[in-house]
Amino acid sequence: MTKPTDMRVGMFDVFKQVKARLDDANLSYETSSYRDDAFSFFVHAPGEYWEIDVLEDGSIDLEVFTSTGMKDDPWAMIDQLVDDNKA
Repeated sequence: MTKPTDMRVGMFDVFKQVKARLDDANLSYETSSYRDDAFSFFVHAPGEYWEIDVLEDGSIDLEVFTSTGMKDDPWAMIDQLVDDNKA
C-alpha cells in the first residue's frame, strides 16, 4: 500500500484513508477538531488510547498512551489525579 506521505495528497484524502482503516479493523474511535491545523481521531483499543492528528499538509501526528494495568488502590489514584490538577 502506498503511504499518503509517498505522494502529494490533501488532508481530507488522508483523513478518509485513516477512517477506512479504522473502520475495517472495527476499532472504536471519535473524531474531533481541537487544533486549528488538524482533524483528529481518538482511538480506543484494549489497554491503549491513540490520538491520530491529520494535518493540513496530509502528514500525521501520532501519540499512543498505554495502560500500566490495574491499580491496587483506585481511590488513592483518583485522589492523586485530582490533587495534581487542582487550579
